[in-house]
Amino acid sequence: MKTIKQEVHLNAKPEEVYEAYTDAEKHGEFTGSKVVFEKKVGGKFSAWDGSLDGENLELVNGKKIVQKWRADDWPKGHYSTLTIELFPDAPSPVILGNEVTPESNKKDSGQVFDRESQTESAGMTKGNKGTRLILTQENVPDDKASDIDDGWHQYYWEPMREYFKNRKLNE
Repeated sequence: MKTIKQEVHLNAKPEEVYEAYTDAEKHGEFTGSKVVFEKKVGGKFSAWDGSLDGENLELVNGKKIVQKWRADDWPKGHYSTLTIELFPDAPSPVILGNEVTPESNKKDSGQVFDRESQTESAGMTKGNKGTRLILTQENVPDDKASDIDDGWHQYYWEPMREYFKNRKLNE
């Protein structure tokens, strides 16, 4: 099993990022998919038309989301633990990085991926406060970790950046 770690910056307040992820309608707006989200501890969720599902283990408004999380192509009954932490932060044009490590040797093994993003594509402008988001996803099947790692960027962080950029333009 592997652990995925990512740190990204989004041009929105932590409360707005939290709401975009936990509100089914908003989540569906930026992903373009059907989402069900019971916004309570013990509540069930599904996204991407049922391709992802799980249960909310901890919800702290504007600060933290912890979920039991799985994809439909994972072994039956296997769940990872997803933790998303949100911190107020100034904008940064760079996604600080990702790390995928084996569960058995988190400190000494694994690959580190650095991704760069232009300030414009991140929807950030000079002087705006944003959110520093730290994602940790533990217990990801070895053969799925790379796809899940990439998927967070392709299907969540980039669309979420566009979502907030478009919302700012329409204000």
